[in-house]
Amino acid sequence: MISNISDKELKSIKKRLPDFRKVLEEDESFIETGIYKKIFISVFDHWLTKDEANKMIFIDSDLSELQLRRDKFESFTKALYEKTNIYFWKYKRNYRIFFKQPKSFKDILRRCDFNNLYSQSGDRYSLILPEYSAIYNEGWDWTNVIWYMDRNKIEPILEIAKKTGLNILE
Repeated sequence: MISNISDKELKSIKKRLPDFRKVLEEDESFIETGIYKKIFISVFDHWLTKDEANKMIFIDSDLSELQLRRDKFESFTKALYEKTNIYFWKYKRNYRIFFKQPKSFKDILRRCDFNNLYSQSGDRYSLILPEYSAIYNEGWDWTNVIWYMDRNKIEPILEIAKKTGLNILE
């Protein structure tokens, strides 16, 4: 079950993630201000060349590799859930943003839908991580993005990524 959040939780999110809406909407003019920085979490250990990308991203027919990648992202997300409060967001009327908190890992599994993750899926979910002043967004090419303001605050997230077999790309 996903529940509404309290006013206190909303104030905490707004305090820890100023201008979060501009990040969620990928407002390029705001992003260029440098208030938020980004770092990438990927199944790959380096930035792929064009030739590598063609061979290594589109692996949907290799079911064992596909499942291995899905499992890594699911393990990462489960470890995050066990370590901190996670929030989802969505638009409601008039583009107002509402936050909800998952009450179980099953709620996160439903939203993230790792069993249907494949090479060209992506941008289906964002996880709000106020404790780390960070926003975790799903990408489409087996590489996800963490938007953050303070590198020291996200070190625990990066450690989780490494422990679950994912790589950090900067």
